[in-house]
Amino acid sequence: MPGRVIWYGDRLHKAAIQAAIEVARQDADIVKGDAVNQTPLEFGPLRGSANVDAIEKGSEISFNTKYALVQHEKQFANYTTPGTGPGYLRQPLLEFADQYQEDVNRAMKAIFG
Repeated sequence: MPGRVIWYGDRLHKAAIQAAIEVARQDADIVKGDAVNQTPLEFGPLRGSANVDAIEKGSEISFNTKYALVQHEKQFANYTTPGTGPGYLRQPLLEFADQYQEDVNRAMKAIFG
């Protein structure tokens, strides 16, 4: 008796891609919040300029001031707020990497079982 095979690979692939994008977008908001908390605070609009934009395959986190790059990359002598300083975006992203991987794995398990 011949059997019938129904292929759902394309549908599953699309669902997996979409789930990974949704996880990236949700987790980007968490990373942004942690980054804002580590952003130097003394003056200026740097913290308020944090933004998460949806892009084709996930999200992009940015700080939209003219001096954001300098504050992120350069070590200054005295930060007025403990726990703030350079690498304010990089550090939260690195700290969140394991959680992000778990979130993606959970999303894939929900699709593929």
